[in-house]
Amino acid sequence: MAIRLGFVGLSSQGWASMMLAPSLLQAPLNSAYTLAAVSTSNANSAAASAEKYSEIAKHSVKAYHGSTAAIAADPELDFIAVSVKAPEHKTAVTPIIEAGKNFFIEWPVGINLQQTKEIAEAARKKGLRTIVGTQGRQSPTVRKIKEIVESGQIGRILSSSIIAHAPNPPLYAWGPKISERSTFTADAEQGTTLLDVIGGHFLEGFTYALGPFTSVISTLAVQYPTAELVDASGKPTGKTVTQTGANQVAFSGTLANGAVASIHWRGGVSADGGKRGSPFVWVIDGEKGSIRVESDNPGGAYIHVYEPTLYVDGEKVELPQDGQTNTARAWAEFAKGDAGDYPTIEDAVKVKELLEAIKTSSRDGKRVVL
Repeated sequence: MAIRLGFVGLSSQGWASMMLAPSLLQAPLNSAYTLAAVSTSNANSAAASAEKYSEIAKHSVKAYHGSTAAIAADPELDFIAVSVKAPEHKTAVTPIIEAGKNFFIEWPVGINLQQTKEIAEAARKKGLRTIVGTQGRQSPTVRKIKEIVESGQIGRILSSSIIAHAPNPPLYAWGPKISERSTFTADAEQGTTLLDVIGGHFLEGFTYALGPFTSVISTLAVQYPTAELVDASGKPTGKTVTQTGANQVAFSGTLANGAVASIHWRGGVSADGGKRGSPFVWVIDGEKGSIRVESDNPGGAYIHVYEPTLYVDGEKVELPQDGQTNTARAWAEFAKGDAGDYPTIEDAVKVKELLEAIKTSSRDGKRVVL
């Protein structure tokens, strides 16, 4: 029987409509899920969304708006997805948990570790199944890395090094330019900094493949304390916004397997406007061999969305292609029930604990043991 799905934050445009929902409405997932209801912030957007998705799904989709208590109370829904801005996560998901509904929540699952833990504890008390939208572990490349490492093919892992660029533009976030719709990303307290968003997405997949960190020492730098506001097309508005979120994130640490890891996410200006790509390089050295992962597309740092190229001992590895996105693969795994392999709210807490350790180390200037 198909999972009857309600979707909070699924409007006619935006992240949910572009990245999260489309695969649910197409084969093969449209046989596993039935989109039955949507909920947005106001009546007009909810009606527009319901009309759009009723047409796509070829069946009636209900419209709810305002508090998520209404969609949560719908007895015909089995499962509710939440994709709203991070500052609204806890408020949106709480009625759903109280109603005893299994749920999906997009990363970063609240604005800080405390909120993530509170959401996790509430879900745990209700015995709910949860899935978190980090997407990284569903990457064929990440899963292949995990397979290679666990097989012993390249021997004991000695080190893992990453350098990645999150350019500005084409993504107008984290300075020096920020879009009017993304001003909340400038405020470190809103939980949507470069480290929180890109770092969190990546580190869930990284630790899935290589195992957890046992210690970290870090440097976070705000190199654009004032960011220029631009419109959706990148045109300057003449306004600025104070930025407290770091746009240079560098840290190193040790993994439970004994390897040394170093990571540097570089924000800031893309000299060519993002046209020639955003270099991403990840090298894993073992005693008997090495893995190299590369990407040079405009979203190179976002390997949870854009699949990179994998090399083992210098030889390119061609991975099987199923034509699905990482998001679609995650939905498919959740639909398998207990047999599925997907990130849960408990995994989100572990990533948030790592992010908190990175922030604490930078603030205190000391190594933090996890």
